[in-house]
Amino acid sequence: MALTEEQRQRKNEMAKLNRAKKKATKAPVVEYESENNEPIEDDVKDEVQEVEKVEVEDPEIARKKAIADKRRESLTLARSKIKPKSQITKEKDNEIALMKAENERLKAENAKVLAVKPQVTRQSVQPVRQRPIRREPRQEREVSMDYLADQNYGEQLRERHKHNMYQRMMSDTFM
Repeated sequence: MALTEEQRQRKNEMAKLNRAKKKATKAPVVEYESENNEPIEDDVKDEVQEVEKVEVEDPEIARKKAIADKRRESLTLARSKIKPKSQITKEKDNEIALMKAENERLKAENAKVLAVKPQVTRQSVQPVRQRPIRREPRQEREVSMDYLADQNYGEQLRERHKHNMYQRMMSDTFM
């Protein structure tokens, strides 16, 4: 796995920071007096502090932190939008009441419009009465062989069917 130039620099900087931290914690700072009789300890502490102040954050870690922050924000937003069941039922009841009131208002408006609108009166046309077709009163008669011979089979079936229907009507009506 070949490292890019940027990755090498980051790796070197992190190594330097780690070495500086180890030196600060492991070895006690020995005070040496310089020629001016001033302790060198102050100079070393300043250098270590400057190194510690420089924080290089890994871009992968920064990306993960940003994702975590976004998740936290979305969760807080989602939690703020959660409504209790009682509130939901109240809202639904209010909506139903508004819908009923709207329907009543529309019905009242329709009633006003219908009351104001002149109603067209239609003249009913009397249907022309047709004269009833006079038929001979049917009597129970026995069918003769000559009559049956004159009819074809289809006519015979039709006649039987009519007679059966007539009998059913009579039995349903009068019994």
